[in-house]
Amino acid sequence: MIQSIRVKIGGKEYTLRGEDEHKVRSCAAEVDSQFQELQGKLQDQSTATLAVVSALNLAEINYDLKSQSAADTEFISSEFDKMSAFLEQCWKKEK
Repeated sequence: MIQSIRVKIGGKEYTLRGEDEHKVRSCAAEVDSQFQELQGKLQDQSTATLAVVSALNLAEINYDLKSQSAADTEFISSEFDKMSAFLEQCWKKEK
């Protein structure tokens, strides 16, 4: 069931909608953390600039995670193929 969830990001309150309150709050906390970190480093930047840079930083993290996941999946698949070939070879020797 979709529900309204109030969160605070960058000192401003937002009402978001979602089915998983924990997920929405967790994501909002991540955005707020990124925003607050940048706000401390880039004090002369506007809220809009901080929001865009926060979004870009989070998108980069997401991209890196997806890339790592794809590499891990390829590695595991390759290892399974090697194990399968080894087991097939052992099985043929037993016959």
